[in-house]
Parts: sequence; structure tokens; C-alpha cells
Amino acid sequence: MIEKEYKEDYRVGTITAVLIIIAFAVLILLELEYDIIPLMSLVDTTGEIEKILLAIITIAITWLVLHHFGRFFERITTSKIGSHAQARSMWKLISYAIWIFVFIVILLSLIGEVSSLILYIGLIGAALTFALQKPILDVSGWALITYRRLFRIGDRISLGGAKGYVLDITPMYTELREFGEWMRGDTFTGRIITVPNSVIFDQPTYNYTRDFPFVWDEVTNLVTYESDIDAAKRYMLESAKEVVGELMAENYEKYRRKLEIRDLEQLLLKEPELRMELSDSGVNIYVLYFCPVELRRKLKGEMTERIWRRFMADPNVGIAYPHMHLVGRLNQ
Repeated sequence: MIEKEYKEDYRVGTITAVLIIIAFAVLILLELEYDIIPLMSLVDTTGEIEKILLAIITIAITWLVLHHFGRFFERITTSKIGSHAQARSMWKLISYAIWIFVFIVILLSLIGEVSSLILYIGLIGAALTFALQKPILDVSGWALITYRRLFRIGDRISLGGAKGYVLDITPMYTELREFGEWMRGDTFTGRIITVPNSVIFDQPTYNYTRDFPFVWDEVTNLVTYESDIDAAKRYMLESAKEVVGELMAENYEKYRRKLEIRDLEQLLLKEPELRMELSDSGVNIYVLYFCPVELRRKLKGEMTERIWRRFMADPNVGIAYPHMHLVGRLNQ
């Protein structure tokens, strides 16, 4: 509640400051044109001051329009596409395109002749390339993220060693609502991480929800060699089917249509399946399944509990665990 009130006060304060800047710039323009302020005489023989003031007014009005229209756009678009995150992502791209257009128009109006413009751009570009290498990499990373759609607002990703939901993507950095870290599984930590966009050139980017919000997981149990293996397999498979069996069947076709390579269809499961592996102190039994990424830990917990209760109810199934046998020798 406090954070919401702070954000609202900050928004109102920012809008007020922008309106004051617009009013002040308009007042100076009127003074230059009509000399309306007593005891003040401003002269702009070259017209440069007028151009600068018009540029300031244009930037301020553009900000106000985009700021207010953005909420309206997100509200209208969300009802059509069913995702507020995607609506916000679309508006971000549109607003960046508008800002680029506005700045190009302002730059042309300030510099004037095309030949001078080319010279200025060359000199400024060389200086910026040398002095702002890191920011340029960040902007390049943003362009690649946007063009290749590596991730969007609302996606669940791992970027630069940080994991979380994408809250915002700016030309310089990406904001994540963190999960994991000191919390087990995929539980939120409450922190917001700011990651420079340039890390996509150095480190892998993992997107859990780019095409389809399902991931694969498995539950493993190590049972003793003396156990009834068939019973243990049956308990694990029954537990998995009770938890995710219906979910997998309902989403099998959707998942199949999302596969980029048809050869992967033979690996896609319609229901949970078992795998086995021999170990030093017992037999590892794995049950494989896919599930919604945000429910992965919850479903795994439910499945584990059902398996454990079935194992405990059957004396013929034992869970293997590390232990030692001490063998002594009586003195003769």
C-alpha cells in the first residue's frame, strides 16, 4: 500500500514538473515574439533559442501523451490478447519507435543543413563509440532482444545468472522479479534485479515461457535392492498420474504443435513415464512428466507426498539411504 502511494505521488509530481516546464517554455516563446513580460527584454537574432524551446516543448508534450495513452493502450489491448505483459511489451516497442522519430525530427530542425548534419553525426558518433562502449553494447543487446524476441515482459527467464519474471525491458537494462536464490525451488525472493542487456552477448539466456509455459521435471526415489520393485514402480506411476496425468493429456496436442522439429514428437509424452537406473545402494526410479512452469514445485511436492505415503504403507518397499554396518571380530 505504501509503495503504491509512493508511486502515485511520484507520478503526479513528475507530471506536474513536466507541465511547469511546458508553461515556462511557452512563456519564454511568447516573450520573444510579443515582449509580454515587463522589465524583461529577450532577443533571439539567430532563432536558436526558439528552436531549443520548441524542442523542449515537443519532448515534454510527447512524454505526457505517451505516459497517459500508454495506460489506455494496455487496458484496451489486454482485453483483446488476454495478457497484460504482452500488451505492455507492445506499447514499449511503439513508444520507443515514436521517441526515435521525435528525436530525429528535433535533430534535423536544430542542425539544419544536410551536409552539416552528416558532419555532426560523424563526429558525435565517433566520440560516443569511444566513450560509451558499454552503453552501446547495452542498446545493441536491447535491439537483439527486441528483434529476435529472446524474451518479452512477463516471460520467466534466467539472464546473467539471475532468474525471475521480466518486469521491464529498456534500451539499457532488463528488470526481473527474482525467484530462487536462497529460496528453494522457484519461490519469489521479493527482490527486483537489474541486469544490463549486454550480458546476452557473453552468457546464455534461458527462457522458460517463450513459446509454451510448460517445462519438464522428474521425481526420483532410491529404493533398496530387497524392495518389491514392481510395487514401487506402480506406486510412483499411480501418484504421478493422479497429479499431472490429466494435465498432460489435455496439453499434449498444444505442446506437439509448438515443437520446432517434428523429430521431437516421438520424445513427447502423453502421460507420466518411468525410468530406472542401478545405484550403489539401491535402484533409482524416475517418473518423468511436464507441467506448467509456475506450478512445478507445487506439483512435485504433491507427487512426492503421495509416493511417500504409499511406500510407508507397504513393508515390501524400502527407501534406500546412506548408512554403515559395523562388523566386529571377537577375540579368540
